[in-house]
Amino acid sequence: MNTKKLRNKVNYLTNHRAFKDSPLKVTYRLIYWWIVCQLSIPQTISVKKWNVKFFLPPGFYRTGNTSLFVFRETYEPELEYIERTLSSGQVFIDAGANCGIYTLLASKLVGDSGLVLSFEPGVESLKTLEHNLEINGVTNVKLFKTALSEREGTAQLYHIENAPTSYSLGSDKSEGISFEEVQITTIDNVLAREGIERVDFIKIDVEGAEELVFRGATSLFSRMKPIVIFEVNSQATTRLNLSSDGAFNFLKQLGYQFFKVQNTGELVRFESIKGKTGNILAIHQANQ
Repeated sequence: MNTKKLRNKVNYLTNHRAFKDSPLKVTYRLIYWWIVCQLSIPQTISVKKWNVKFFLPPGFYRTGNTSLFVFRETYEPELEYIERTLSSGQVFIDAGANCGIYTLLASKLVGDSGLVLSFEPGVESLKTLEHNLEINGVTNVKLFKTALSEREGTAQLYHIENAPTSYSLGSDKSEGISFEEVQITTIDNVLAREGIERVDFIKIDVEGAEELVFRGATSLFSRMKPIVIFEVNSQATTRLNLSSDGAFNFLKQLGYQFFKVQNTGELVRFESIKGKTGNILAIHQANQ
C-alpha cells in the first residue's frame, strides 16, 4: 500500500464518528480483526441496536467486512438516516447487497408487512448474505442472485484487484483479472415479474453501474419517486465507459435534490456533483 492510500485510510479511521466516540474500542477491534484475518478465522458479531447478527469471513482489504467489524452500526451515516426514515410496510431495494448490512437493517424496519428486494450476484458475497439471512431468521427478504443493469442477459462480473468480494461490471483491462459470468436484469422487469407495485427506498452500490441501474428503472421512476442512496465513484464509472455524473444527472432531470449525510446525521444539500465522492442521498422535491 502506497503512502497516500495509507494516509487516506488513517484519516478515514480517525475522523470516523465511532473512533471519535470510543478510540480505544475501535483500535482494539481493528487490531483484533487484523489478527483473525491473518489466521483466517471468521467472526460473527452482534449489532445490538438493530438486534441482528453478521457472519463475517476473514478479509482485511477490499471486503467491507473490516469497516463493519470495527464500526458496527455507525458503519456509514446513511444507515442512521434509513433508521429515521424507513417504516413498517414499506418496500426497500438493496442493489449490491454484499454481506447484507443494508438488507438486514431494512428488514427490521419494514417488518412483516414490508418487503426487501436484495440483489447480489457475486458468489462469495452471496454465500455470506444467504448465511446472514439464515442466522437472523429473515422472512421478508426476496434474494435475487443477479446483477442489476439496463437490460436482461449475462455479463462478466470482474473481481477488482482480484479481491474475491469486490466486484464491477467493468474492467480496467488489467492482465489476468478474474471474473464470474452472471445474470443481469432490470428493476422494472423484476417488479413486473414479482407483481410489486410500490418502492419507497432504493440503495445502490454497484461499483460504477448506478446509471445503468437507473436506466433499467424508468418505468418505476415514472410512477414513483422513491428515496435513493447511490454511490459516486469516478474510477468505477470509467471502467464502464460511463460519465461520473451520469447517475446524478438522471435523477436531477426527474426533479431530485441531493444531499450528503454528515456523521452527525445532518443533511447538507448541494447542487453540483463536482468534487463529490461516496454515498449521495437523493430525495424528490415533491417528497420534501
